[in-house]
Amino acid sequence: MIYFEIIGGSKSEKQLVEDAFWFALKELMPRKKNLDVLFSLVKMEGTQAFQVMIEKTFHEIELKKGMSKEDLITAVFHEMVHVRQSERGEEMDFTLDYLDRPFEIEAYKLQESMFKKYKYIHDTV
Repeated sequence: MIYFEIIGGSKSEKQLVEDAFWFALKELMPRKKNLDVLFSLVKMEGTQAFQVMIEKTFHEIELKKGMSKEDLITAVFHEMVHVRQSERGEEMDFTLDYLDRPFEIEAYKLQESMFKKYKYIHDTV
């Protein structure tokens, strides 16, 4: 089963996260049957979001509350790329500079292409 939960944030932030989650899941992992993602909208300094795999199929994503709609949606997309990478067991080399890391390059590329498609489909952002 696919499970997700959103803790914190406003009603509109929660709705955006939920919509972005289902969109990203369909785009990135359309055949995924078992996944559990916990989103937390919290005060953050220095970053907008991060993802951690707690165990296979269970991930936590923290998002900075108070972001613009576009930033919140793209942050969900970015972190969902990391969920897919973790689920696939892809190597994450943290010795490279942040923007030189292959897993970050992929996440930034896909967040932008997904956002363009999301924006075209929803026409509300």
